[in-house]
This record gives sequence, structure tokens and C-alpha cells, in this order.
Amino acid sequence: MIEVQPALLEQDINELQRKIDLVKGLVREVSLDVMDGEFVPNTTINDPEAISKLDLGDLTMSLHLMIARPQLYLKKWDLPQVTLMYVHREAAENLEQIIKLIKGMGKKVGIAINPHTPTYDVKEVLDDLDSVLIMGVEPGFAAQAFNSDVLEKIKYLRELKPELDIMVDGGVNGKTIETIKEAGASTVCANSYLFKADNLEEAIKSLQ
Repeated sequence: MIEVQPALLEQDINELQRKIDLVKGLVREVSLDVMDGEFVPNTTINDPEAISKLDLGDLTMSLHLMIARPQLYLKKWDLPQVTLMYVHREAAENLEQIIKLIKGMGKKVGIAINPHTPTYDVKEVLDDLDSVLIMGVEPGFAAQAFNSDVLEKIKYLRELKPELDIMVDGGVNGKTIETIKEAGASTVCANSYLFKADNLEEAIKSLQ
């Protein structure tokens, strides 16, 4: 069964807590999108102290850092409830340094790639990664249509490293989930499909 992580991209801390409360008991982990308005043209809550005070209950959290110069900000995101950090290949000048920094904090390491970034850009460090996040849309905004070209990236990475966690984020819904699963994804992130559903629990189950 594929793992489903609700994607959280909010500008208001109270709305963020409300959505976390909605998914408690329904999933194991949530994915928090951090956007700086520079690497992507949108912003979300960029306050580690406020995030550290959220009531996650039994949930854990992965961080999807859609930020420029991520190596400068990783340490401030060293929060106890964060188990995994994703940085974007397109924003990372020195992947080896970033991987070392994240592992030094005792976190799992993930690299995210945009739809038009070739998979060979992460091939050299694949053995050092816990996960690769493949964007199904251009990062920054929810409710975009899924780019089916990325299915080949999923297949390639699955063949290259069968045990790798491959997450797909963006454009995940009831219509796209089957092809995403067939390509070899092990985890998916969804926002609009889940939080705009009439029944959140059933929406999560439909993706699983």
C-alpha cells in the first residue's frame, strides 16, 4: 500500500494547526512545504519556532524546503518532530555538503527535483539518499495539473535503486494515482485533493 502524506502549505499558523488536527489518526506523517518567495514565487510560514510549537500528536513531519541557498538555513530547521528534510537539486550548489549537514542532525535526507530536471542530476548521490521527491508540477502552488512526463523519472529511479523511497508531490488525485503507483512511487503528497474533499478519510483511502 502506498503511503499518503498530506502536503501542508500555509501562511497562517492557526490554519496549519487546523489541517494537522484533521489528519491525526489518518496518516503517519505530514509534509510541510516551506517557500521563501525567491526559489518559488510563493511564500508559506517560514518560522521554525512557530512550527516547533505545533501539536502534532503522534504525527511526524517531513520538510520540503523550497528555498534558495538551503545550506544556510538547514540548522534552524533542526526540529525534534522533523524526521526527513528535502532540499531541491536546483537550489543546491553542493549536494555532498548538504547531505552531510542533514545527516549530522540525525535526519533522513531527501532531494527534490522539478519536472524538467533530469534524474541523472541526483544519480551521483543516490546511495546517500533516503528518498527522492519528484515534483509532478512546477513547485510553488497547489491545484496544478500533473505533468505525466515525470512518470519516466519514477520508473528510471525505481529500476536504478529498487529499495529507494520515491515520493511524488503535485497533481496527485484520484485520476492520476494509478499511473503514479504503476510507475513505482512508494509515497505521494496531496493537498487540494485531500483538503477539498467532502470526506477527508475516504480521500486518503482512495489514494492508498
